[in-house]
Amino acid sequence: MPFYLEYTANQHAEIRSAVDGSDLQEALVRAVGAVREAGCRTALLRFSLEPSRTFGGGGVVAGYTETAGWEIPERA
Repeated sequence: MPFYLEYTANQHAEIRSAVDGSDLQEALVRAVGAVREAGCRTALLRFSLEPSRTFGGGGVVAGYTETAGWEIPERA
């Protein structure tokens, strides 16, 4: 699974977790639920062809802020 959700919740350390999804839309649906449960203010959904546990690894395919919601960059 090449999608990863990264966020900081409740002032805790940066969290990176794998997100199931065969494509961006499916991964985004799962990321929406995870962000809601975590109650985070910002998050990034990343894509990486290779499995990666490194925070910041992979390209950003969607971003979330508490004020604007989810946004998908034009290049994604």
